[in-house]
Amino acid sequence: MSSPSTPKILVSPAPSSRIPCKENHGMFVRQTQLTILTETGSRIDLVNSSASTTPQQITSPDDAPRSTPKSRLTSSRTSLSGKSRESRSREDMSSSTSSLASSADMSTKKASSFVEKTPTTASKVKTGIPRSTPRRTSKTSVPTTTKQTGFVETLKPQFTPGQVVSTPTPPHATPTPTRLLGSVDPGPEFELLKEQLKDYQEKLETMRIRYKEKSHELESLNLQLEQASEFKSKIMEAQSSLKKELEKVKREKQEALEAKEEMADIADTLEMATLDKEMAEEKAESLQKDLEQAQERIEELEMEIEILKSELSDKSEGITTQVEGEDGQPMTFKMKQILQQNDKLKDTLVRLRDLSAHEKHEKQKLLKEFEEKNAEFDQVIKANDKLKTRINEMEEQMEELHGYVDAALGAEEMAETLGQQKLTLEDKIKELEEAVMELEELQEVNDQLQEGFKEQEQDFRQELDMKNLQVWEAQRKTESVLESLADRELIIVKFRELVHKMQEENQELRSQLELSSKSSSLSSSLLPEMLDFKKMFAETKAHARAIELELRHMEIQQAQRHVQYLISFMPDSFLSRGGDCDAIMLVLLMPRLLAKCQVLISQLRDKFTAVATVDKTTATSAKQFSAMSRFCTHIHLLQGILHQFTHSLNTCKPATLLKAGASYPDMAQQEKALDGYIEMLKRERVDENLSTDSLEKIVNYFNTVHPTLLLSSGDCTVHQGQLLADLGKALLCAIDSAQTDINIILALLPEGEGVETLKKIQPHLESLRLQVRQVRRRADISDLLLGSNSDLTTITKPMIMISNIIATTAGRLIVMPTDADNPIPNSKLAELLKLSFDKHYDIIGDRDKNVLSYIEGCVESLVTNVGNIVKNLQDNEDKYLSIKNDKEGEEPPLVLRARKVKEELNQMATVRRKLESKEEDLRDMKLNLRAKQEELAEMTLRKDIAEKKMKDHELTIETLKRKLEEAYIQSRRKEKEFEETMDHLQKDIDSLELEKGELKDKLKSLPKKAAMEMMSSSTMSLSGDMSLSSISERGGGAGPVKVVESALLINEVKHLKSLVIQERKGRMSEQTKKYLNILNNLAPIYVPKKVPDADMKRIDELQKKLKQLEKDYWDNLYTPTDLSAIKFEHWGTAINTRITKFELKRNEIKERTIALHNEIVQELIRQKKGGHVASDLRLFPSPEMVKAAQNSEWVEMCEITLPTTDPEIAGRTIPLKVDIPTFNQIRNKLYIMANPI
Repeated sequence: MSSPSTPKILVSPAPSSRIPCKENHGMFVRQTQLTILTETGSRIDLVNSSASTTPQQITSPDDAPRSTPKSRLTSSRTSLSGKSRESRSREDMSSSTSSLASSADMSTKKASSFVEKTPTTASKVKTGIPRSTPRRTSKTSVPTTTKQTGFVETLKPQFTPGQVVSTPTPPHATPTPTRLLGSVDPGPEFELLKEQLKDYQEKLETMRIRYKEKSHELESLNLQLEQASEFKSKIMEAQSSLKKELEKVKREKQEALEAKEEMADIADTLEMATLDKEMAEEKAESLQKDLEQAQERIEELEMEIEILKSELSDKSEGITTQVEGEDGQPMTFKMKQILQQNDKLKDTLVRLRDLSAHEKHEKQKLLKEFEEKNAEFDQVIKANDKLKTRINEMEEQMEELHGYVDAALGAEEMAETLGQQKLTLEDKIKELEEAVMELEELQEVNDQLQEGFKEQEQDFRQELDMKNLQVWEAQRKTESVLESLADRELIIVKFRELVHKMQEENQELRSQLELSSKSSSLSSSLLPEMLDFKKMFAETKAHARAIELELRHMEIQQAQRHVQYLISFMPDSFLSRGGDCDAIMLVLLMPRLLAKCQVLISQLRDKFTAVATVDKTTATSAKQFSAMSRFCTHIHLLQGILHQFTHSLNTCKPATLLKAGASYPDMAQQEKALDGYIEMLKRERVDENLSTDSLEKIVNYFNTVHPTLLLSSGDCTVHQGQLLADLGKALLCAIDSAQTDINIILALLPEGEGVETLKKIQPHLESLRLQVRQVRRRADISDLLLGSNSDLTTITKPMIMISNIIATTAGRLIVMPTDADNPIPNSKLAELLKLSFDKHYDIIGDRDKNVLSYIEGCVESLVTNVGNIVKNLQDNEDKYLSIKNDKEGEEPPLVLRARKVKEELNQMATVRRKLESKEEDLRDMKLNLRAKQEELAEMTLRKDIAEKKMKDHELTIETLKRKLEEAYIQSRRKEKEFEETMDHLQKDIDSLELEKGELKDKLKSLPKKAAMEMMSSSTMSLSGDMSLSSISERGGGAGPVKVVESALLINEVKHLKSLVIQERKGRMSEQTKKYLNILNNLAPIYVPKKVPDADMKRIDELQKKLKQLEKDYWDNLYTPTDLSAIKFEHWGTAINTRITKFELKRNEIKERTIALHNEIVQELIRQKKGGHVASDLRLFPSPEMVKAAQNSEWVEMCEITLPTTDPEIAGRTIPLKVDIPTFNQIRNKLYIMANPI
């Protein structure tokens, strides 16, 4: 292929570009397989030269004088693009075998270069950077190129999101202008890029929505398909089971009919047997009558014989006669009579011999008939067995034919199911690809999260810098405040000096009062100046404090908002009941309650001070101080239990902390009572009548909850030093209250016995005060080594009760009316103490005790107990020092819990990374599993075939075993019947022998004389009887009557049996012909051929290329440019560079897409049978296939007439456009409806 005006080209087969030639001529070549021969004969390799040489600007011949190289940014693939001849007509383009590439006009004066024409561009390509304006493709996109190549199968378009699909237009209609990089205006270009990005984003969103909808529809269709396949399999199983049951029922029906016929024969034989039985019964009755008559006759003869015997005996006595014998010898009469009797017995014996011979003859005859009947019966059984085996064989043949018919019917369904499985596998591949895309998106999201975390870290660093700045500002403010304080002290010093100076001047002015008018006016003018200075200083201080309060308020709001933001990032388990949030709130609750208690104590101490001397005028103030001291006693008790809570929460385990955190809402409710007391203190509503019930309830609640929640776990102990210090403070407050109330009583009452007792108590209280102050020094030691028997909580109860009793008594004395003339009697003290004492009898338990003595005893016992505690503390002083030295700092459980949560989060991150690595392993395992499944399917197919053969052999073995068992059972049954018959005959012979012996015995027992007389006297009668008996015996009295069947009936039965057999054979032959016709009319079973390994290898390579191309496409999608690290002046350059890279990558992906599409089309041509024409270098689609692919008209296949009652569609022809698989389904359903099985 060379010409004088063009360089020589060496061509090798590759599906890429096309040399212009006539219709149905030419071959495909690829750029990388071309070698250019110059005029001098040297070769130029395009692969190496395109990568090494500088890209030249390729233009059309018209633009050649104006085109010069402008830039080196384009790739070698872009430099090889060009434009086809404009003179080529559309008819030539449509009729050509491929429109994938074309050659360009080249100049013979310049160096040769090859121009590749892509089917998606029609504009003039220059080496300069093209303008990134939206443009449409001039020729058909990927779906249309598939149509032009001409194939039978409709290829699915490789649609990419954001691609503009338009109708084909001529090349000169939509030219794409190009400019140099330097001539691009940044402003309009940026706006156009924004609009293009917005359009792409809108299109991408719409396509994503459509894709999601289609995926949902596909999932629903897959579910419906699976349900339908399951339903179909169930129906097929039910149909096969019903067929088997139907065959079984038919078989049972046939057996029932045969059994019915046999039963009819048996009924006939039973009727004959009943007739024989009736005849035998009638004969037996007649014989019985004859027997009775014979017995009567025998009795008469016996009577006659006896009569004759008597007569003979009478005659023998008187007469003796002589009788001659045969020899002439004389015989007596008796001898003669005996001889006659012997002759008669001989005749009887002869008759018996004849009778036995006749019976033997009859027996032999019956045996012969029995043997004949047995032989006939055996023949009938054998024939019956043969017929049964024949029936079983025919039934098995029918079942096999049914199986063949079902297999033939299910072959097409199997092909459809295989196609559906193929589609499902393709869908699964798509789903896996989508999963890969989703995972890649998740990776991108993870990267974005990492960037967000970095930004958040930067924000946190900025916040830390802000906090450090605030601390520095606070320090600066503190320094300014200290400077202001120093200034204030300096001002105070100056003011004092001024006062001292003014006092001296005042003294001088007093001495010179007459002459000091001017100096007095001067002093009066200085005093307002000092007052103004104080006012100004106070205003400045108040203004600074207001500013500071506003700043603190703003910081508190920011801190609260910060906490809310942090909580919003926490999971639900963190905020659940008994979670980490409740534990943190519980840890913060205790210091807050302690601070509020301290506020109450300090404010009450400032408001209600102690009274130095108590009298009647100051009794009310003293009473208020006493009430506030009792109130402070309960607050100190509350502080004691709160300090124990704080110590336990800082020393327990994290699990115990979470368990205690579950009770946070209940504990938070107790805070409201303290808030109520603080609110009352703000409103100046606190006086001596303040109730302590709510405070006591709070103390009791915390005392009850602390052992249950914390001490019961064994993780923490009581802080004895802090508890003893708090109890000491409570005791001091109770002592203050008791001493104040005692002073009130002493001030209001005169001297007496009760007053003296109260005076004695005061020294004890003072000593108790001193001891308690010593106890409070060990608050920092947790274990005071006091022993297990020391209960510190019981120390304050007696003192609180004593203070309450004395306070109640003092309160009642204050309200009693008194004056100087009528003072309160001393006996009133005992009554009031008794009344106050009775209120606490439930604690004391005895109302009859003396109140004053009880109070004195309680105080002394308190002094003793506290003294013992002080002594123990002093004894263990050295141990406390060692405990302090050995004390090591333990981390609080909240810190441990936070560390554990961080470790769990880190473990989750590692697990997530492991899962990601496992997913990659899982993909490889899925591929291996797919290969193994294919091998397993092949092995299972072989196994099923082997199992089917084995089942057939087992069935044959079972049938042979069953036949053998039946033959064995039948032979045993025949042997048993034969033995029973022989036993019956033997019994008959034995009975005859017995009768014969009995007759012989009877004959022997008869006397000769009687026999002779009987023979002589009744010869005639006996002969007549014997003749009758012999006739009756010969006529059938000896044995059963033989029933002879009619020959006509036997022939008729045989004829009917032969007709039944012929009818059955005819029916079986008709059914066999019908099934054979159905089987012959079925379509041949399509057995798919195995794809060769080379084809599978090429297909796998194409799939890998397609996945890689799709991945590159998604990676190359346009993303916003980060301009934060670039100066504003360089934004235009950065954007243009980014656009240039994006366009280059996009063009590269387009070229790769076209090349991959060509490879896929070539593979389809190779795989399609009869759809290609082989050549030396290339496979081309056949002209018939091209015409078939280009022909888009519908072909009329058939007409289906359906009856209907709807007048709107009656008589109308409705066109139904379907594809080949749908047409095959309709045809199969019509065939099934027309030929139901």
